[in-house]
Amino acid sequence: MSWTGHLPVFLFLLIIFSALYRVARHLTGGNKDAGFWAAIPSVGVPTGGILPWTRAALNAITGMSRCAQIGYDRYCRSNAIFALPSPGAGAVVAIPPSLLNLLNRSESQIRAFDCQIENIQPQYMIGDRKLYENILHFEVVRQHMTKDVGHFAASSLEELDVAFRDVWGAEEGVWKEVNAWDTLARIIARASNRAFIGLPLCRNEELLEQTRLYANAVYIGSTLITALPISVRPIFGHIIAIPAKRSLAKCQEILVPFVEERVRLWRSADKTHKQPNDAVQWMIERCAKCDEYEMQPARIAQRLLILNLVSIFTTAYAFTNVVLDLYGSDQKEDYISGLRAECDHVARTHGGLSTKAAVDEMYRLDSTVRESLRVSAFGIVTLQRIVGDAGLDLGQGVQIPAGVRIGIPSQAIHHDSTYHENAHSFDAFRFSRPFEGPDGRRRQAGEQKLSVHVDEAFLTYGFGKHACPGRWFASQLMKQAIAYMLTNYDVECVGQRPEKKAVLNMILPPVQARIRIRRRVKR
Repeated sequence: MSWTGHLPVFLFLLIIFSALYRVARHLTGGNKDAGFWAAIPSVGVPTGGILPWTRAALNAITGMSRCAQIGYDRYCRSNAIFALPSPGAGAVVAIPPSLLNLLNRSESQIRAFDCQIENIQPQYMIGDRKLYENILHFEVVRQHMTKDVGHFAASSLEELDVAFRDVWGAEEGVWKEVNAWDTLARIIARASNRAFIGLPLCRNEELLEQTRLYANAVYIGSTLITALPISVRPIFGHIIAIPAKRSLAKCQEILVPFVEERVRLWRSADKTHKQPNDAVQWMIERCAKCDEYEMQPARIAQRLLILNLVSIFTTAYAFTNVVLDLYGSDQKEDYISGLRAECDHVARTHGGLSTKAAVDEMYRLDSTVRESLRVSAFGIVTLQRIVGDAGLDLGQGVQIPAGVRIGIPSQAIHHDSTYHENAHSFDAFRFSRPFEGPDGRRRQAGEQKLSVHVDEAFLTYGFGKHACPGRWFASQLMKQAIAYMLTNYDVECVGQRPEKKAVLNMILPPVQARIRIRRRVKR
């Protein structure tokens, strides 16, 4: 077998070795902070036998979810911290909900962006770290895709209609079986890209497929690189990134000529010509405020791909979970009939579901989205930060040293019965049920907790000043997609839903789940 044939096995062994080395160095005498790690409680570390931390690190590859839940129940409920072995980060300090406000401290005290850089490895996955560090693309999201998302409602619904028909089919009354993850991700990608790049490119199947492959390669590859020692990353990082670079190049082949034409149109002297109103246009206008370097079509195209990377993958993940949670529930008949009744009522009132006002009135549907985001987590210990140079004083003699990672055991918080009755069960109307009836509806708009609202018991979109700025767009799009599906299709889960699998700190997408679908007969 050639060297390249042995490379995947070699990389896996190297990652395991470096992960174990990093954990051991964090928690034994090989690290200047060994005293800190010895002083705080840890979870998942055997009390006897040889090499307890090594065994703990190996167990954490697939057992972090269980350890985080044990630590949360044992320590965080008493407002205490604990250490959790992590093959990727060495070890993470999990902090309780009572300390969430620490995340709002300045970047010099709690480094959020450095943690993102470490997690995404842009120098390998994107090819230019400065492109990621200069966050022009995220400024565009904050300015145009936050609360003022009504602009997209009509075009999103139009694209959802075309996408569902193309991907799921338009033949009425005929059942067929499909892969839930593959088909729902394609539908969401089409509708999202209608806002990002518009027609006709949002329907380019080659671009959609390559952006999907790019996102998968980045998330998997960056996880592997992060687990490597810094000294060997320049060697193996570029090798691990090869699949991502290949898909990136194919995306650029399609996107760059398109952006070149859009830049030419923007520069044209004929300002009477109506300019498009989409993310491409906003990106061009924002980059133009910098310099000609940022106006290079290849850089603008790559910024659009970064938006695809961080938004479409997660929205597709969430949407797939909503469908599986809803149609896999024991109460699905009641939920579906209640949601369809709401969709029909709102559509009659507003003449359809193509406006923000209509989408905002679907409170049962919003509750369904929020509930699925709560029970079906993406990660285990999230909102991770790196402690700044001055360290972090928690009081009562607890000082977290500089450079240590902290994080929130968000999956355990979402499943905490202190916050939610029957917390492990999916209850689609959990957040809307208290407002059923005339008196409740008068209070609903101001009091119901919505899918975009973050608090100490709901952390899917982050917390505080670093909460996801694109969550309003994602929520609106998902609600329109679910409403369209409910109105136009019957859906059934095939067999038992595949067990949710955790690897390192991630809950893997339900890529094997299958569903049966049938276009409803119009009456």
